[in-house]
Amino acid sequence: MSFFDSVRGRLALVSAIVIALVLTIAGFALVLLFESYIEKRVAQELRGRLLDVAGSFDLTEAGEPQMTIALADPRYRNPYSGAYWYVREGAAVVIRSRSLWDAEIKLPYGIADAVADGQGPDGGAVHVLEKRVSIGEGAAERRFVLGVALDQAEVQALSSSFSSEIAALLGLMGLLLFAGAWLQARYGLGPLLAIRTQLSQLRQGEREQLDGPFPLEIAELSADVNTLFAHQKQMIARARERAGSLAHGLKTPMTILYGEARKLELADQKQTAQGIRGQLDIIRQQVDRELTRARAHGATTGIGLHADVFATAERLAGLMQRMPRGDAIDWRLPQPGLQVDMDADDFGEALGNLLDNARKWARGIVAFEATDLGSGRVRLSVSDDGPGIPPGFRDEALARGAAIGGAESSGLGLAIVTELIAAYGATLTLDESPLGGARVTFELAGSAQPANV
Repeated sequence: MSFFDSVRGRLALVSAIVIALVLTIAGFALVLLFESYIEKRVAQELRGRLLDVAGSFDLTEAGEPQMTIALADPRYRNPYSGAYWYVREGAAVVIRSRSLWDAEIKLPYGIADAVADGQGPDGGAVHVLEKRVSIGEGAAERRFVLGVALDQAEVQALSSSFSSEIAALLGLMGLLLFAGAWLQARYGLGPLLAIRTQLSQLRQGEREQLDGPFPLEIAELSADVNTLFAHQKQMIARARERAGSLAHGLKTPMTILYGEARKLELADQKQTAQGIRGQLDIIRQQVDRELTRARAHGATTGIGLHADVFATAERLAGLMQRMPRGDAIDWRLPQPGLQVDMDADDFGEALGNLLDNARKWARGIVAFEATDLGSGRVRLSVSDDGPGIPPGFRDEALARGAAIGGAESSGLGLAIVTELIAAYGATLTLDESPLGGARVTFELAGSAQPANV
């Protein structure tokens, strides 16, 4: 799962896209506005310079064009400086600024009554503005064209500098806006992160309910989760109470029926007694099977379920040693420090049946192994050095629900254990043990942290 699969990641992505888009549009708009302002400023500058030229231009007594007043801009006196003026009579330039030297301003069309683009003396682009003037009257009237020009490179450099500075400024603003959006998303999603943490603690059994204070929307969700969890706990407790009541309710009638079967045996009606006892055994197996299902928490509870692997195994191994041949078996248990996310009673019942089956078939060794697989998974296996189960009978042993340990079996069988751990999303597998007998393996959610149960 990537970062952008989270709500915070998606908000950050959308914020980044929107901020970048808005600032980009704003940047282009500012540059366009600045260029428009510069163009107006250049036009205003050219009109002022043209008035200066017009105010200084006159004819000598001999009729030669002249500038009566030296223009103030010193660039007019430096060749190719970027600021130019000229006076044209007809097609010939009769007087020009020293900055033009002996060159002319070239225009792609006629007189530039408005600001136009032309070619300067060094081949560079210039802004040009011209004006017609007449001196004299009648037959003595002479017509001139006055022109001024400014190099576009200065304007372009100014525009480029502005674009760079505005890009840097908007980039900084973008970072600040994104940081603000990130803080807003983090603060806004803070209650959800707190809910996630508390749900994890609730699942680990470290708390009994979700505790606020939360914002109004989250508070309603928290109250609903607490109500659901409390109702679920009540339902589980009632189911276990009903299972216990059923067990006690059936115990007395079945004991009486076993007694009646015993009387029939004493009355030399052994065949009838065996038939009744056989049917009672079937009833007992079915009752035990359904009681096991009813008592199992299952992963549907999802919260606060965990069992200490070593402590459970040590307790069960102690019980097995008191059973027939149990004290003659070498019980090999895992190291402490692992826990599985399973109800302690359910785990004890499943592991107890597996250890009991192994005890019945083992010659001298029963090994229970627990391995931390990482990523929150634990592998569990029970092995023995008995005769094992042939491959062709393994599926049958898991499915039939009958005891594989002989007459002393509890009647649950591997199928009951399969159903019990299936409630936690686990699957029981049966293969050959490294010890030579059978090995039963399954995986559960768990961790290498010490159990808190």
